[in-house]
Amino acid sequence: MTPAKTAITAVPGKRSSLYLIAEDNPADAELVKSLLQQAVGEEYSVLCVDRFDKLKDALARDTFEALILDMNLPDRSGIRNISDLGQQYPELPIVVLTGQDDLELAVQSLNKGAQDYLSKNHVTSELLSRSLRYARERKKIELRLKKALQQSAYRNAKLQTMAQHDALTTLPNRACFQTTAPRMLMRAARSKKWLSLLYFDLNGFKKINDSYGHLTGDELLRQVAIRLKSTVRESDFLARLGGDEFVVVTDLLDNKRQIYKLINRLQSVFHKPFNIAKHHILCTPSIGVAFYPDAENLQLLIKQADCAMYEAKAKANTSVCFYTSQLESQFTRTMEIESHLSEALRAAQFDVHFQQVFSPGQAQANHIEALLRWHSPQLGEVAPDEFMHIAENSPTINEITRFVVSKCGELLSLASAPDKADFKLAINICASQLSSASFCDQLIMWLEKYHIPAHSVCLELTERQMVDDSGECSAQSKRLRALGMQIALDDFGTGYSSFTHLLELPLDYLKLDRVLVKDIDSNTRNQALTAGIVEMAHRLGMKVVAEGIESKEEFDIACELGCDYLQGYYIARPMPITEFVSHAFAQAADKHLQAGA
Repeated sequence: MTPAKTAITAVPGKRSSLYLIAEDNPADAELVKSLLQQAVGEEYSVLCVDRFDKLKDALARDTFEALILDMNLPDRSGIRNISDLGQQYPELPIVVLTGQDDLELAVQSLNKGAQDYLSKNHVTSELLSRSLRYARERKKIELRLKKALQQSAYRNAKLQTMAQHDALTTLPNRACFQTTAPRMLMRAARSKKWLSLLYFDLNGFKKINDSYGHLTGDELLRQVAIRLKSTVRESDFLARLGGDEFVVVTDLLDNKRQIYKLINRLQSVFHKPFNIAKHHILCTPSIGVAFYPDAENLQLLIKQADCAMYEAKAKANTSVCFYTSQLESQFTRTMEIESHLSEALRAAQFDVHFQQVFSPGQAQANHIEALLRWHSPQLGEVAPDEFMHIAENSPTINEITRFVVSKCGELLSLASAPDKADFKLAINICASQLSSASFCDQLIMWLEKYHIPAHSVCLELTERQMVDDSGECSAQSKRLRALGMQIALDDFGTGYSSFTHLLELPLDYLKLDRVLVKDIDSNTRNQALTAGIVEMAHRLGMKVVAEGIESKEEFDIACELGCDYLQGYYIARPMPITEFVSHAFAQAADKHLQAGA
């Protein structure tokens, strides 16, 4: 056989194709060169090597159209040659040419990265030509597919990151927390160790947003996140749940005392002001701490930490509160109330009592507050202070309000007073309702349904609610007041007082809490404060209602200080609707005349 030339001069202006042959048998090498000369219908060059190390040297120097590979080389042989070459030179088409007619070996070769497998016993120039052509095409398709898969994997990873992380702070988000925290609890259970969840938010964050704008508020959250990330350990899990709420789930703890160091580090985050634009903003957190396995599952752990956080928020002397046995009994009671609340409406366990509100010198009981009462067969008498804050955050709140409105309509239909057109019915609602246009639409529909004139309604909100949502409430308040309704700020003076909000909110009545009225006849400081509030309210065009009047002495001083209305057990107790209609007006007139005598 005439040996094939190992190189042919290329046509001028045209780059010749370069092929690589790895074959240690000289006779077989000459056969492959001959077949290649017949198979390749264009100018080409060929390089033949007889060892694996020479093969790698050649690949390091030049780029080849394809490699024709005998797997059994003197210095290295076997399937691993294919996989190693494929990993190091991913764009190189590989055609295996071997003397073994082994189907299993052929499949393994293709699985390891070869584009074709040929037997020396059956190879022809036509078969080699087709194999090389297909090998190049398969490699191109493989590379395109690999690139597409990599791009798809990158996009999927990016989408996964976006789905699991907060866009503002880049911290893990609520969804990531819900998938990560259970695994951490399982690890703690297997290790039989403690784990702690710290739930916290930023005190006064809404005020910061209102004062400096939402862009500043967002930047504050970003800076808080940066400081927090540098504070917690890598093994702890930090997430932003939404708004200004953050959570840390600790790594395993040998004892509960180990949490103190982390709490100190978290508190230190807020020692220095946050510099945003030209502002130096100081803010503090309220941190609630709960432990697993004291709480046996994640849902309970979150609720306990959340409960502790609100306890911390209520205390002026600390920013941290641990979930305790006292909180546990409160929490158990809250959970019981929450579980029975929705059933209470269906089972007609709610009732509405009515309490008269009097004005000095006016005998007729034309101002009346509707007070919700709940008698539960399981829980007994549940005070409004216990269940209303739970109802406010549940889907039942609107139905509860509708029920109260219906009872007010019933009272109006039963009342026989000649001047009931001048009645003012006080109905308690929450700020989340007043800030909702859809609720206000419903309220207007209910008043029409139960034949209650809009001018007969006064909507009462607690001071805490109104201050927290003053901006949202203001627009709907103006809309309802335009229809004739009035707005009262209840419980004024219980610790949330902000006189600047009185300028911002459209209010008609200011209701002084019992804390200001109690012992007002003997407490000169309370007298001075009440007199000042009355003067201020009158100058702002508001009427003042003194709540919690329980003695003639308190009644007399409240009148003397200029309170426009008085309410309390001394004047009248809350009564069921039938008793109110039958007795309240006559009793109220007599009581007022006696008190004024």
